[in-house]
Amino acid sequence: MAPGDDASAGSTGEASCGADGTGDSAQRRGSSRLGNNIVSSIGNFSIQYNFTSASIAVQVLGSDQPLGRPLYPAPAWGDGLALAAVFVGSMAGMLVMGRLGDVLGRSRAMQVTTALAALGALIPACAAGPPGAVYGVLCLGRFVLGVGVGGIYPLSAVHSAESSGSRSGRGSRVSWAFFWQSPGGIAPYALAMVLFAAIRPEPAAAWAPQLEFRLLFALGMLPAAVVFFASCAEEESDEFTSAALARSGQRLTVWGTLRREPAEIRRALVGTAGSWFCFDVAYYGASVFTPVILDDICLAGHKVGGVCSQSLFQTALQSAIVQAVGIPGVLLAIVLIGRMGSKRLNVYGFILLALNLVFLAVVSACDRSAHALLFVLFCSLTFLLNFGPSLGTYVLPAVCFPAHIRATCHGLSAFGGKLGAVVGTLIFPVIAGSRVGLSGVFCTQAVLCILGACISQRFLQHDTHYEEPLSTSILAGGQERVAHDAGAGGAVVGGAGGACA
Repeated sequence: MAPGDDASAGSTGEASCGADGTGDSAQRRGSSRLGNNIVSSIGNFSIQYNFTSASIAVQVLGSDQPLGRPLYPAPAWGDGLALAAVFVGSMAGMLVMGRLGDVLGRSRAMQVTTALAALGALIPACAAGPPGAVYGVLCLGRFVLGVGVGGIYPLSAVHSAESSGSRSGRGSRVSWAFFWQSPGGIAPYALAMVLFAAIRPEPAAAWAPQLEFRLLFALGMLPAAVVFFASCAEEESDEFTSAALARSGQRLTVWGTLRREPAEIRRALVGTAGSWFCFDVAYYGASVFTPVILDDICLAGHKVGGVCSQSLFQTALQSAIVQAVGIPGVLLAIVLIGRMGSKRLNVYGFILLALNLVFLAVVSACDRSAHALLFVLFCSLTFLLNFGPSLGTYVLPAVCFPAHIRATCHGLSAFGGKLGAVVGTLIFPVIAGSRVGLSGVFCTQAVLCILGACISQRFLQHDTHYEEPLSTSILAGGQERVAHDAGAGGAVVGGAGGACA
């Protein structure tokens, strides 16, 4: 149901307003809650599948296996531009699609963003021609894909939060939707191992890697398509519909909207975006030293001249193992979030990450040959990177903002995180190549984790505080007043155009 349609169908005060058919509407909305969380879960699966599938698909393109030469040798600009395209695209998607979620409605915005995600998965699968043209098409597809999956971030979180029957259970519900990013990160490697084992022509032929890389990209359309068609059948939540009715006719820019909000909203946005920024700087910094540690450990493959030699199958297996280590961390965070709350999960998770990174810095500086100890610390770091702020930074923006700006603020928070990813990707290779080396990388990450803990503690409140979030209502005279959300689910009411004013 689109915002601004019949008020009697969407208001949270339907019963008290005496509108006809409210019982049927409430029943339909109640029965769709499970569906909404399934949509959010598949959306999160799609995010991580599509981000991850490209990494191994590009390896297939540039590897000399099985042909003895690369299928499409990467041009000098290929890898860097492909990485930049998906980052820029995802940042744009988080901002634009998050705002569209508050303006057009969650379902319509989800249809737009999943259509772009599906298109972004299909474009690289159709790449053909000389290597330069193939990588050019790949970069275009990665940008479109980035816009699509970037938009799924805020919209899937808000979908999940608003499909919850009560505010007190929102954190856990959003957490379970987020969990499916972990299987989504493993699925491309599992699919790749199946393809590498099943498609082995003798003698080696170019059609095999051609088919493999195209399937790895194209199958990312499936989860996006499922979410697209499911969202077509959805109605907007009561909470969002009431918020849209209360603010019908108001079309402000993002910054204009934020200026009209109480200071507490802007303060919370600093906390959610700032902590997500710090976490993603540290998280993407891990990509600098992960290959070094994995080469020392050589989880899959065998050492040749002190260097880990791996086939494409073994590379996929090793990556799947590393991804799987993080799943217990996500599950433990989901169990604890209902007891600790998102803020404590953020603060304690950042502190534990900082301690782990300090230990890694010391071991790396003193004895790089301590492979067993480095492996234990690496596993614990992977666990902690999926525990605490990994979950808290995603959940908090979905629970601490009022409905009329929730998707916008979640998109801004996710944008802060992706900006941190760009910073981490740029600065840590420079630090690793300097005199301080990997120990300097670990120490920098530890400092950022402490900063993330401080931002979370200073600017965020505990989850119970957000069960009655503050919002603004614009009075006829143009003045603002701060009022607690009223009605079922904390929907925004009050002011001209309220559903049951």
